[in-house]
Amino acid sequence: MTDPASLPWLAAPLRDLRSAFDRGRLGHAVLVHGSPGVGGQDLARWLAHLVLCEGAPPRPCGRCASCTLLAAGNHPDFRWIEREEDAKQLKVEQVRDLAAALALKSYRGGYKAAVIAEADAMNANAANALLKTLEEPPPATLLVLVSSRPSRLPATILSRCQRISVARPRTDDALAWLQARKAGTSWGSVLEHAAGEPLRALELEAGGFAELDREMAGSIEQLRARRLDIAATAERWSKNVLERRLTWLDVWLTRTIRDAFARAPALPSPPAGRNIRSLYALLDRVRALRLELDTSLNMQLATEVLLLRAESALAA
Repeated sequence: MTDPASLPWLAAPLRDLRSAFDRGRLGHAVLVHGSPGVGGQDLARWLAHLVLCEGAPPRPCGRCASCTLLAAGNHPDFRWIEREEDAKQLKVEQVRDLAAALALKSYRGGYKAAVIAEADAMNANAANALLKTLEEPPPATLLVLVSSRPSRLPATILSRCQRISVARPRTDDALAWLQARKAGTSWGSVLEHAAGEPLRALELEAGGFAELDREMAGSIEQLRARRLDIAATAERWSKNVLERRLTWLDVWLTRTIRDAFARAPALPSPPAGRNIRSLYALLDRVRALRLELDTSLNMQLATEVLLLRAESALAA
């Protein structure tokens, strides 16, 4: 996890939440919502630390017994709930167990706190199981929900939460922060592929984005020359970071279409006479396939069809 105090774009939410807590104005339930790569989960964990800290202000102090337990990951009054590995939803049993734990007396005689990451992954049964805790919260209890798609949460949940929005930082601010973390990296392209989310950009860079970028650009050139082995490429892509590859294609196609209209060069540059309509159709298919990644669709076959369409649209 990242220390939210190190993220300049979180300065205002941190200040407002600390002020609300110090004045006794912090609600028993808080919804932190924003894009996944801007630090929402880090902010939620910090907020739980804030109320559990037993030290002197400014909290969280990072030195008291409670903060030490939190840092070690074994604080008895803190719960972190997230989807189990390979699960598509938060299970109702997870929410029921959390509600039962929050109903108990605090082990340390202070607050009890819990974070539900990806709260929009709750199904109707899980949301209903949480609702009673939100309607009748135990004393000295804080529940923090984190969501990148709050519209998926039931209105009964939303209406009972104090909402904190975490916005993407301005591009210049994000680039300055990334350069301070690791100078010498071409962060502009990485940040674009991370949809402007700095923490996501860090993950992409650490995950070998530069190598993927070179490989994908080479595939584009081969498609343009009709030299790409489509069947072999589809098999490789479908088994190796397909979601990242589709995101790369989404960004590249969007940039290429925009630059074609602006009569500016794109990288790789578009051939003369390119059919913009076919590029839009290809972009639509890329985005549709991204939405189908978690389905039972034969991804190797779907990727092969996509590459055939790409060859038709991109070939000179």
